[in-house]
Amino acid sequence: MTPVELPYVPILLNETFITALWDTGAEKSFISEEVYRNYFSYRPRQKTKDRVVTAQGAPCSHLGRVELQIRIREFQKPWEFHILDNMQYQCILGIDFMKASRLTLDFDQKSLIIPDHLIKQTPKEEKLVDIDLTESKLDDEQQKQLKALFNNFKGLFSDQPGLTHVVYHEIDTGDKGPVVSRPYKYDRSNKALLIIT
Repeated sequence: MTPVELPYVPILLNETFITALWDTGAEKSFISEEVYRNYFSYRPRQKTKDRVVTAQGAPCSHLGRVELQIRIREFQKPWEFHILDNMQYQCILGIDFMKASRLTLDFDQKSLIIPDHLIKQTPKEEKLVDIDLTESKLDDEQQKQLKALFNNFKGLFSDQPGLTHVVYHEIDTGDKGPVVSRPYKYDRSNKALLIIT
């Protein structure tokens, strides 16, 4: 069981932290246009002729659909989200997601229950840590000792960046979203400023 502040569930969409509203009154799952623009605009949105109306019958500005990878603790699945303009919440997880995911919110225990069969177990694979020390100023004996140290603790190292399920971490940025910037070319005239000695 995972403690959550019901009906809000912390989720990762394509490895971006989002707070989702668990909404049994919503037929589909949605993300706001602002969240799409800030984090997922690199993903093409699919045009749609679907109409979206509120519970009161008012039409919503529907901007298309996008498929994103959703992760809630150990549960992970690709999911299609409809993009809405002027949405009050970052994300709404609707009945469609609840049925397909079979996750359960326990309001008495204030917890999210993920059935064991939905958790994908990844086999632990340890291999020798391959490090290149040719550019280092270590002598052969020191290089040998350092490689032995890395290999004795090879379970601590990963060959690619990723997320851990061991510790849940969150950075409170107040009312601002996470800092996101795309790669960009640097001005060659300022190259000297970029070189670290």
